[in-house]
Formats: sequence, structure tokens, C-alpha cells
Amino acid sequence: MKSIISLMAAAAFGVASFVAPALAADKGTVGIAMPTKASARWIDDGNNIVKQLQAAGYGTDLQYGDDDIPNQLSQIENMVTKGAKVLVIASIDGTTLSDVLQKAHDAGIKVIAYDRLIRDSGNVDYYATFDNFRSAFCRLAPSLTASASRMARARSTSNCSAVRRTTTTPSSSMMAQCPSCSPTSTAASSS
Repeated sequence: MKSIISLMAAAAFGVASFVAPALAADKGTVGIAMPTKASARWIDDGNNIVKQLQAAGYGTDLQYGDDDIPNQLSQIENMVTKGAKVLVIASIDGTTLSDVLQKAHDAGIKVIAYDRLIRDSGNVDYYATFDNFRSAFCRLAPSLTASASRMARARSTSNCSAVRRTTTTPSSSMMAQCPSCSPTSTAASSS
């Protein structure tokens, strides 16, 4: 289990970790539930996780929910039924998974919430994400156009400038806890 968590951390941050390959059947299958193929970010994350796990000898079942909650629930239920040993879930809506996560728990399947919080369930074993307080939030990107001047004004009055993807995901509220950051822009996308 610790090796899977280490591999997830490596995949999440794009760090290559080389583990001696073994037969996938010996280690079991990891179910990977990503929210959408509409964003290159999620496609890349899914492919990188698969690559890292397969290199370490795990089987993988990568599914994309197409931003459709019932579709993602069905995919995760199928992974549980097929006997996945671990589920890696970037949830579309982290408040709708309680029942399927209970089934996973009852089957002895470990659950990793990937980048998006899964709430209202005690059956999440790990949460893998980026450092929301330091990852790109305290830097100005010179290529930003529309919000560049607004961000520059905000930066001149604080230590950093926060650009949030959306206010509807639970992890976006974590930025409000950063005393050095002030949100200056919210994009419509939830990528």
C-alpha cells in the first residue's frame, strides 16, 4: 500500500520514479476515476498515473466521467465490482460518493482522493494533492493578459496573489486560509 501511495505522489507531481516492474496480476488493479477529458490537465494526470503504476507492475483501469456524476458513480461501482485493490478518485462531486465508498471499504479497497476533496464519507484513506498554498499562487505569470494589471495591483499590497480556478470546489476554499494571499480572479473553468 505504501508503494502505491508513493507512486501516486510521484505521478501527481510529475516526478519519475523507477520501480522494478513485476507482473500486474501479482499486484492487482488500481481503478482511476478522472472527472473529464475536456481538460488536457486531467488527461495528462490520468495517463501519468497509469504509466507510473504500470511501470511498477500494477494493472490499471482508467475511466473519465465526462463531467457526469451518475456516469462517474457507475464507473467507480464497476471498479469495485471488478475487484480493484485501490481506487484513485478525482471526483466530479465529492459529496455524492458515500454509498460507493462504503462498498469499497466493505470490500477492503483503499481509496485515494486525488486533488479534489471527497466529503461526507469516512471511507477515504488518503488525499493526494498539490500544495495549494505555494503551487503557482505566489507567482505572477508574465503571459497573463486580461487580469495582469489587477493582479499587479493586488501583489503590490500583499505578499502574493491568488488565482483560483473556481469557487465551487472544496479545495478552492483552502486559499481563503492563506494569510498572505488575496484572491484576485476566479475563472469559469473548474479544470
